[in-house]
Amino acid sequence: MAKYIGEKKEKSGFFKWFLETKSELKKVIWPTKRQVISNVNTVFLMIVVFGVLVWGFDVGLMHILNFVLDRTPK
Repeated sequence: MAKYIGEKKEKSGFFKWFLETKSELKKVIWPTKRQVISNVNTVFLMIVVFGVLVWGFDVGLMHILNFVLDRTPK
């Protein structure tokens, strides 16, 4: 069927995806610098805490196994 004069062509493919993505990103409420720093500090603290816990379990199990198997630690 013939196109009407002045009819807008619908965008497709990558260009349409790009425009929709840009539109959605305008709706995002971005965190403030203070919130980002707070979240980074929380993540860093959790990494350290869990690292120490894993290390503690590792050392504890090593000593328990050495005691049970009657070996000296290397």
